[in-house]
Amino acid sequence: MSDRTDCFTSITIDGTRLKREQAIDRFEVLTDPRSEDQVWAASIVKTLRDLGHEAGLHAPTSGTTGPPKQFIIPRADLVASAELTAHTFDLDRGDRVLHCLPGDFIAGKMMLVRGFVLGLDLHVIDPRGSVLEHLRTEDRFRFAAMVPLQLHRALKEDRARVEAQFETILLGGGPVSEALIHEAQGLRTKVYIGYGSTEMVTHVALRALNGTDRSDVFTALGDVQFGRDSRGCLAVYTPHLSVPQHITNDFAELIGDTRFRWLGRYDNVILSGGKKIFPEQLEAKTTGVIPYAHYFTATPDDVLGQAVLLVLECPKSEDEVMTEVMPLLIGMFHPHELPRRVRTVPAFQRTSGGKVIRTRP
Repeated sequence: MSDRTDCFTSITIDGTRLKREQAIDRFEVLTDPRSEDQVWAASIVKTLRDLGHEAGLHAPTSGTTGPPKQFIIPRADLVASAELTAHTFDLDRGDRVLHCLPGDFIAGKMMLVRGFVLGLDLHVIDPRGSVLEHLRTEDRFRFAAMVPLQLHRALKEDRARVEAQFETILLGGGPVSEALIHEAQGLRTKVYIGYGSTEMVTHVALRALNGTDRSDVFTALGDVQFGRDSRGCLAVYTPHLSVPQHITNDFAELIGDTRFRWLGRYDNVILSGGKKIFPEQLEAKTTGVIPYAHYFTATPDDVLGQAVLLVLECPKSEDEVMTEVMPLLIGMFHPHELPRRVRTVPAFQRTSGGKVIRTRP
């Protein structure tokens, strides 16, 4: 592990080397209450200030399984994670990278950390809406991290421009649909999905979504290794971090101690007629097919124990939606995966990070 914990003093933005205080001033101008950039710029300023604290960086957990918790990441862990990313993607000092993620959560914060630690040249844009619309430069970027929706929009808007401007795109922050994976095929830009968490300081494993090394298996980075606990959930061993073991709520199929196939969340699994059904696998097929925000969950069933329930964010009646949606699913799912019931709600509850909060009946 590197001891370069005093490296958070200067950062390069658009070719100009700035002291951390100068970078704060640059973005603080955008936090004026009258500015439409106020919210996202404020999160950048907060992270830049936090990186001046010797204790480490404050970052909230995602809040997927409960209220977000504040977590302090030691400086040494920030450096170790950034260096792992550099080694994985062969990033060098001066490489041009795009920061287009919200700065409130770990993925966006780590883009700034990588700028400091690795000497990268950052271009920072508004993370809301279209990446290509906000990207008012023709520069080619060695690396960018995005959420799946950002890449989906960019490919729909201008596939050729994505290829021209991005060498590598790392996805995170949400599941990747089969439709998006299909869109990425034949793309000259390399696309990966990362596996990790706030506590693991972002990605500790990668899965290639296109190219000759495309896979449905995640492969560990560096010296990271994997095991399983008594529930069958993934245990992650991170010798490069100050906390060397992390027990997750992710069901996984282990392939040796450095590779795994992600199956779904322990919290979400549906036990139906003796079979485990993973809602995330169903949703990977239906995202982009069902024309409403939705998720699958369990509902009690006298015969099966639990059956599949489809919950949709939709103003229509359940009978209307059942008639509209079920023909789309027949042939896509195995018979035991088909929803026995449909429920509609006017609006989903979401976490502060925008993730849908799943509720069971």
